[in-house]
Amino acid sequence: MKTVILAATSAFLLAAASGAHGEEAANNGTDPTKLTTVAEVYWERLDLTGGFRSDTLKLNYTVPLGEKRDWSLRYRVPIASVDVLGNDSYGLGDASVRVTHVFGLSRQGGWVAQGEMILDTASRDELGTGKNVLKGTLIKAWFLENGAIFAPALVHSESLWGDDRRRDVRATTMDFYYVPKLKDSRNLLTFDPSINQDWENDRTFLGLAVTYGRVVGPAFGGTGIVTIKPSVFAGDGRPGDWGLEVGYKVLGF
Repeated sequence: MKTVILAATSAFLLAAASGAHGEEAANNGTDPTKLTTVAEVYWERLDLTGGFRSDTLKLNYTVPLGEKRDWSLRYRVPIASVDVLGNDSYGLGDASVRVTHVFGLSRQGGWVAQGEMILDTASRDELGTGKNVLKGTLIKAWFLENGAIFAPALVHSESLWGDDRRRDVRATTMDFYYVPKLKDSRNLLTFDPSINQDWENDRTFLGLAVTYGRVVGPAFGGTGIVTIKPSVFAGDGRPGDWGLEVGYKVLGF
């Protein structure tokens, strides 16, 4: 996985170096302050500690609200497989609903606040937390002079109620999201390092995810985009060593 990190970092640096010049990019889903209708299908594999793995098919639908389109709702239904208990068949995971609000928007940047309710809907214990979890996110987005976006985020998750036999959820993530401006606006690249603290289990780990994408053209009345996102984790408290997500989404239909 060191090769993946080096390749991702090299691509990021090359893209950042070339991003000072180029056309105004269309909305490709990388700007957190642009809310639009989105339908997404993602498949994610995570290499877990202990030699186990998880596979998840994520079905997302986002709809903007209000005349200013500064609010949105996202619905997520995950279909998951986790082999820690010897059963690798797929089942329903923990579905969620997320509300997003953009405010304080200017030419220099803006703020994004999100509140997400993750529901205890998993069909088997290993496919969810056994808890109903409230997840809050605050993002500060800066639009840089070279056309790039820097949007760090503070995220905290806290379980409210659920199965008393299961551990509570209490975790905080500091995320450092960066989007370089590329010469070809049909391409997208995001660089996403994070610091993660699991307060309930007293574990800390680092993460790095790099998303590569390509606008493939008109689709279903909107714009179709394909993405691939490799990720790696480090630290004694890490949940696994690596992950890989591939997906397809349609924006603005």
